[in-house]
Amino acid sequence: MTMERILIIKISSLGDVLHAFPAVSLIRKKFPSARIDWLVNPSFSPILGYNKDIAEVIPFPRKELASLFSFPGAFMSLVSRIRKDRYDMVIDLQGLFRSAFFAKFARTSVIGGFAEPREKMSAMLYSVKASPETQYVHAVEKNARLISMLLDIPYSVPDTVLPEEKVNRAKLDTLLSGKNFSGTSPVIGVAPGARWESKQWPPEFFAGVMEKIADARPDSRFLLLGSRDEIETCRKIVSACRKAQVTVIAGETGIGELVEAIRMSQCLICNDSGPMHIAACLHVPAFAFFGPTDPEKTGPYGKGHSVFKPDLGCIKCFKRYCPQRNNLCHSSIDSSKVAECVIPILR
Repeated sequence: MTMERILIIKISSLGDVLHAFPAVSLIRKKFPSARIDWLVNPSFSPILGYNKDIAEVIPFPRKELASLFSFPGAFMSLVSRIRKDRYDMVIDLQGLFRSAFFAKFARTSVIGGFAEPREKMSAMLYSVKASPETQYVHAVEKNARLISMLLDIPYSVPDTVLPEEKVNRAKLDTLLSGKNFSGTSPVIGVAPGARWESKQWPPEFFAGVMEKIADARPDSRFLLLGSRDEIETCRKIVSACRKAQVTVIAGETGIGELVEAIRMSQCLICNDSGPMHIAACLHVPAFAFFGPTDPEKTGPYGKGHSVFKPDLGCIKCFKRYCPQRNNLCHSSIDSSKVAECVIPILR
């Protein structure tokens, strides 16, 4: 089997894209000279700059395709770009009908994907498909196993560490310098946001964890991370803190600076979110809170991480909003226990 050009389709989200990095490393190991392109939502394209196996990033214009006025031009432009090169194979790791639909426009006769994708109709558009065995539970392992089956590669999960990008680090240093953030104190990253409301532990909980850490390690510095959507949450955390030294850079960083901020942290305290998966790819210990989702499937991958989940029968509901409207899981984790786990690792 010879592969000179391969297109990966994994449009979103940030965590899902990172979950596919080891699978791409498998491809590169088997086909060292192959050109590998990636179709992705432009919002997440900066993270692909950390994957040196990717030759070209093809933007998936989701917003434009959702508008009646911009759809025709965006559709034709995307199809034209997908058809620009003749691919030996297109691999749809997204598993949605729209991702499989656009895969069909590529100039290839080989489209691969999961035999049981997230949307069943997608499988009808694949020419080759495989179903990873039940022991492959985590998304990272399922992606790697799919690639190994489709391309006849011995299964493994290559260790993927995001390389430091000096340009992004310089931007971060400039930002922190303007906030008088410097010194050798332990740095703790805190990412209080998440895409689902049900995944978002309250600001008071994060503040409680931070205050207890500050009691034991007064020299600790906390970096509040996230997008513009998390700015108000960060303000509430700062208001609830009395002892913790807190610097907010949420809403002031792109993905590149976010990666470097997590890299400089000794650990990350977070919800089930994109920053959590960045920490996993950097081997930065993540202390993550899980309620509506399953950490065995999408938790921080690798060793050295800690997952906190409440002992409730309603967890793993996979609902964006609490079905019981009380977010009981958010009040069922002891902030003291979280702090007790974080404190010993601070240098």
